[in-house]
Amino acid sequence: MENIKKIYKIVSEKFFIKSGINKQNEIARLILEILKKYNITLYEFMSLQEIKTYLNEKKFRFSHLKKILLKLRYPLTFQNNKMKNYEIYLPPLKTVNLKKRYFYSGRFTPQSIYIEKAALNYPLTEKILSKFSYIKPEIIDKLKNFKRNWKEYIPTIGKDELFLVKEDYDILKPCPCTKNVVSCGYYIFNLGFGCPYDCSYCYLQHYTNFPGIIMPVNIEEILEKLMVLLNQTKIIMRRIGTGEFTDSLAIDDITEYSKYIIPFFNNTDYILELKTKSTNIANILKFKPTKQIVVAWSLNPQKIIDSDEYFTPSLEERLKSAKKLVDVGFKVAFHFDPVIYYENWEKDYKNTIEKMYEITGNNIAWISIGTLRFHRTLKPIIETRFPESKILDGELLIHPVDKKMRYPDFIRKEIYSKMLKWIRSYDKDVIVYLCMESSTIWNELNLKLRNFSLKP
Repeated sequence: MENIKKIYKIVSEKFFIKSGINKQNEIARLILEILKKYNITLYEFMSLQEIKTYLNEKKFRFSHLKKILLKLRYPLTFQNNKMKNYEIYLPPLKTVNLKKRYFYSGRFTPQSIYIEKAALNYPLTEKILSKFSYIKPEIIDKLKNFKRNWKEYIPTIGKDELFLVKEDYDILKPCPCTKNVVSCGYYIFNLGFGCPYDCSYCYLQHYTNFPGIIMPVNIEEILEKLMVLLNQTKIIMRRIGTGEFTDSLAIDDITEYSKYIIPFFNNTDYILELKTKSTNIANILKFKPTKQIVVAWSLNPQKIIDSDEYFTPSLEERLKSAKKLVDVGFKVAFHFDPVIYYENWEKDYKNTIEKMYEITGNNIAWISIGTLRFHRTLKPIIETRFPESKILDGELLIHPVDKKMRYPDFIRKEIYSKMLKWIRSYDKDVIVYLCMESSTIWNELNLKLRNFSLKP
């Protein structure tokens, strides 16, 4: 990547934008993003025909230059005459010294353990400590009073610290859908916080910079409270999941939460979805399959797993784990979320869907599709922590409906229509729904929200 100082020098000396820091920042930002998008040098950028023509005309106007750069940066949106529909986010460039990303071997192994005083006398605390007897735990008063300079953790979002706590929060809530989108009726069962995986697009990076994994140990009390909440709450779709703030199974070998929550849900008429990227299914296999339990994997082509889903199992490993559960009678589900739009995306996602059906067959309870979207504050974090990632090179603009960075509507419709076509070529009946999309797009794709109740 070109030196940022060189870019600002060109902005000032070649394009004669010498006043107005915001204008300088916007032009410099666009140049840098163009360099990265097309993998070209500053010399090659200055040799582009559009830039040479602008310089030769010697009519140095900020608005004209910005339009040229936007056309290079967002060619598809420009070609479709849609730029006026979206806000462009061009934050100032920053030079950050990236710390070495933490090491993860495939199994979460904490380097430090902290225990709230209120969590000391629970059986699960003793069980977890016995797994890491070589670590001397530190007793803390309360997690919320645990002081540290979190800013030093932002580049790495360190995940090698384990916090055992007693939780008293509201553990059941509707999925926090973006406004003006179709809700799938999903409810979240919050159980733990933090994930040992490190995906470039993960919203937890801007939601919090807490440098550890939080595990509640009062699981029996939590389930008692959950039962009360289920009796008080009207959940129309009767589908509850555990994967909002953590991966449902990545550390199940440590927490053994599944041994508690599967029997609990087997005695209800709710469906529990355990959403994961993990292969950690040993505890699941100890149970008889029931229609109450669905294990769901988040999928992406191996290309994206390699480049943007650090420390996660491969696509084949995830699908083979799903196959093990299918073979003993469990229903599984899959989430293509986020779908990343890039050159040759069609080939890679079509092959991923083909492999999914080859390995698991038509034993799929449901499939969701959602395209890459995030709050604008995540953009500079991704640039800092994952400088080699290409996901930001796509045409991500601030959508007027929810103010999140998204692909324009015409790109998202293309993605959904092709994904639906590929899925329907294997299974015409499987439930497919869109995540965080408007009723307009649902209607244009002839999709309707269906009940998630499973047949016996």
